[in-house]
Amino acid sequence: MKNLYYLGIAIGLGLLIYFYGFNFDNMSETELVNAVLYWYVPLIFGIYGIAALYIKKKMKDHSLSPVKYVFSGKDGALIILVALIGCGGLIGLFLFLIPLALVKVADMRFDLKVALLGTALCLLLLYLFFKVLWPAL
Repeated sequence: MKNLYYLGIAIGLGLLIYFYGFNFDNMSETELVNAVLYWYVPLIFGIYGIAALYIKKKMKDHSLSPVKYVFSGKDGALIILVALIGCGGLIGLFLFLIPLALVKVADMRFDLKVALLGTALCLLLLYLFFKVLWPAL
């Protein structure tokens, strides 16, 4: 599964660079905004999956909540929090923690469920942004 997450990150970053680095002048503003879904979904899926795999691998006690583990600061898990706050602020941190709070680490497909749930949550927020905020801008 790890390769699938890395592939998602690579595809997401590749499309991001293509759309906004090389093809920026050939696309209208509406096309650029609509292109967000092409790179956003695989990138978010990959990031959630890699983070969940890291947490599952480092956690020794699977009865502990992954959220408690991340806040414990053990095995470098606190670095994830610092990076999330730096990149996404508190909203990004909460978006990351919600799927971790809902899925048990002992679950066989913990990483996949966290990745899918996190991606769905981010897509829902992106949808709300496009329907509520974007028309008002």
